[in-house]
Amino acid sequence: MRYTKGLLLILLSIVITSCNLNEYKKLQLDKNKYYFSFDQEVPNNFQLKIIEVFGDNFEKVDYKKIHINLRSFDLNKYEVYSGTSLRAMEIELKAKLNFSIDDSNNIKTINSMKRFSAIELNPLAQNQMSKFMEEEIINDVIEQLILEVNLIDL
Repeated sequence: MRYTKGLLLILLSIVITSCNLNEYKKLQLDKNKYYFSFDQEVPNNFQLKIIEVFGDNFEKVDYKKIHINLRSFDLNKYEVYSGTSLRAMEIELKAKLNFSIDDSNNIKTINSMKRFSAIELNPLAQNQMSKFMEEEIINDVIEQLILEVNLIDL
């Protein structure tokens, strides 16, 4: 009995210490190292979201800074129909962002996809859910962009 309690205590301490309980650190973008530019294929609402996240001082051209050119952003909605109902069962959102760094011909692509259930009795709730998921996918693309830009410094 005494050995089982000791063994249980040792196993419990191993399980607790093996869990990575470190502080989560959100990646931040140093606004003084980079500046962004947009092509015409980037929609205004995505540009405003980038300006909201990164601030509006990044459009100042400085050759000491790294230039990130956002070339295109596409957000596509695909509705999945099944069953006897005339409404979509699921909605799939796909976002694709093309960008280049320092005016190079190497175009990098960020893709994100989210799928959610569209079975709502209230059509207004379904519209709000669709808008919320669009915001989530845009935020996901921006987080991936921050990650890619931070990999430049490595």
